[in-house]
Amino acid sequence: MTWTGAHGRHISKYTQEYATAFPSSHIMVITTSSADLIFRSSKRKQHRLLPAVKYISNLQHIPCRNTGGILMHVFSEGGSNKACELAAAYHQSTGTRLPISALYLDSTPGHPRYLRLCSALAKSFPPIPVLKQFATIIAATLLGITWLLYMLLVGSAKNVVSQTRRRLLDPTLFDLQVPRCYLYSKADTLIAWQDIYEHVGESMEHSGRVTEVLFASSDHVDHARHEPSRYWDAVVTVWHQSQEKKATDEKSARSTLTLRASQLPEFFFEDGATDPDVIMPSKAYIKTTRWSDADSQLTLLPSLPPTPCSDRMAAVEERLLRDGFI
Repeated sequence: MTWTGAHGRHISKYTQEYATAFPSSHIMVITTSSADLIFRSSKRKQHRLLPAVKYISNLQHIPCRNTGGILMHVFSEGGSNKACELAAAYHQSTGTRLPISALYLDSTPGHPRYLRLCSALAKSFPPIPVLKQFATIIAATLLGITWLLYMLLVGSAKNVVSQTRRRLLDPTLFDLQVPRCYLYSKADTLIAWQDIYEHVGESMEHSGRVTEVLFASSDHVDHARHEPSRYWDAVVTVWHQSQEKKATDEKSARSTLTLRASQLPEFFFEDGATDPDVIMPSKAYIKTTRWSDADSQLTLLPSLPPTPCSDRMAAVEERLLRDGFI
């Protein structure tokens, strides 16, 4: 599931890696356009995905075929939205969840932030300066109108990005025990890394088989180019985990971890935010430590930047409200 407006030459770099790692596997590529992400309804998107649903359904009925399962790799908000629509279309047609064995989320999901969405759309336009500037203005205007209509007629919680974020944790669409791998970066200028960090915590509430790979300097959906070994090692490792045989109930109980307030230290907020443009999540599951996905190991990862003081938070919230973010 590619990012919005992904070019074929960029997509091919990923398909080539997969063809090398899994030479006997079939590869299905589903793309997304700006118009598809923003303006098409879920019903229309799901109707356009019926050929993919039929293909996947037929694979499930092939006897004596050692397929190993389905590896789903989604990129950015366009890819994660399309993944949810495919899962919904599959459930509507078959009455069952999409039969994936591992789910990879590259630079997604975020929270709806107008300026970041405009930047994301701009990346999908042709790399011609004059044309790109003109298209960015038009897209920002149309996106702004759509944003206002959602706020006034539908509600702020029902926009595409927020819905996708929730649907990724919907047990009717996805098996939440399937291993997940989040690949994201602190340097991402389109999706705030704190938003993805928050969603990782939510995933961990449902399953202990969650892996997160946090990059330091790569841009949006550019982690594989900056650190290819680390990126693809994570992909292969998580896939191997998904293929492991099921252990006994006793062993599974020892290796699967559940986040409880009594198990982890509290997260202490302090003044002096390092990134005042992003609202810091403050839910109970955000902790200074994060459980790893296997072998009962405790992985220490960087904690969230400290929360601003009340005056600065009020100023940020006022600006976000004025700009239509909240």
